[in-house]
Amino acid sequence: MAAPDGQYTQHIDSAANHILRFLRTFEAIQEHIDFSRFADAQAQLRDAVGDALPFLASELDQLTPPASMQAFHTSFTTAVTHCARAYEHFPGVQDRDALTAFMYSRREFCLGLNRLYNIRAHLPALQPYWVLPDALPEPDRLETRVDSLDIPVGLVHHTDASGSYALYVPEYYSTDKQWPLVICLHGASGSGEDYIWTWLRPAKSKGYIVLSPKSADITWSILNLSQDSQAIMAMLDSVCETYAIDRSRVYLTGLSDGGTFAYLLSLSQPETFAGVAPIAGDILHGMADNLLRRKQGINLPLFIVHGAHDPIFPVQSTRSAHQLLTHLGYNATYTELPDWGHAYTYSINEQLVMPWLKSL
Repeated sequence: MAAPDGQYTQHIDSAANHILRFLRTFEAIQEHIDFSRFADAQAQLRDAVGDALPFLASELDQLTPPASMQAFHTSFTTAVTHCARAYEHFPGVQDRDALTAFMYSRREFCLGLNRLYNIRAHLPALQPYWVLPDALPEPDRLETRVDSLDIPVGLVHHTDASGSYALYVPEYYSTDKQWPLVICLHGASGSGEDYIWTWLRPAKSKGYIVLSPKSADITWSILNLSQDSQAIMAMLDSVCETYAIDRSRVYLTGLSDGGTFAYLLSLSQPETFAGVAPIAGDILHGMADNLLRRKQGINLPLFIVHGAHDPIFPVQSTRSAHQLLTHLGYNATYTELPDWGHAYTYSINEQLVMPWLKSL
């Protein structure tokens, strides 16, 4: 027998609140993860989320939804299952290969996000998770399709001859104006489908389209710039053929190896980009020497963000790089984060990079 609508809604609201707590905690942990102290992060996650999450999926299985909610119920149960896997497989002190376990956990987290985002209309408790706080007073505007054009909006996953990429197009997209676009590049072992989540909230709230490519190999072709740069430019051209993109407001950013490649790509083709924001990258990689000697991209606005405790690319190198760029006459702004190391960039994109882009 199906549960009464009101009773069913109460069950879903309760489950959604558990999921919201998990999403926020897991995201915060990813942004401040110390890869030498997984056990501390695991304890933080369990303290915040408790024991309810692993049992939510089985509880939902025992609940019979109203007939009109059957498709939603199946998707929600699948999303909860992905979140539970992310929670259960998050590495601790007992994991011999903690990094592999972390990447698996992160992948399950993103799979859960995809499912949850697709059914967000039925989950009002999660609404604050998808937008910035200042957008909450008008959430309906951010979901209203303005025209009837047969063009995909929201999260789009695409694969063609140039490679694969994730794309976010605000749901209120319209051809009445030209839209700014951010190209964001993942770090090593990442993917576009993964990294785009660090940009969804600011893009949705501020009206930006986001293109998040996947590197051809496990990371970007830093030693062979043309391999991935040609693919990225082909993806950009394809998106511009479909959507009304303002080519004078195409921005580039990236994390770690993605930050290094963003720096190299933007200086090799400065006419394409209105600004570039490398985050936690190797800013003065040897491949940049010839570009810098020619002072290529001398007028391109650069916004360099680096953590003071970065264990992969030491902050001293980035400080020196900023001094050199300034000495050469480059338009480079540097922000050093005193409490950050080398991890994901949710609040960095929201609170630093997006405001900088808008200031341009």
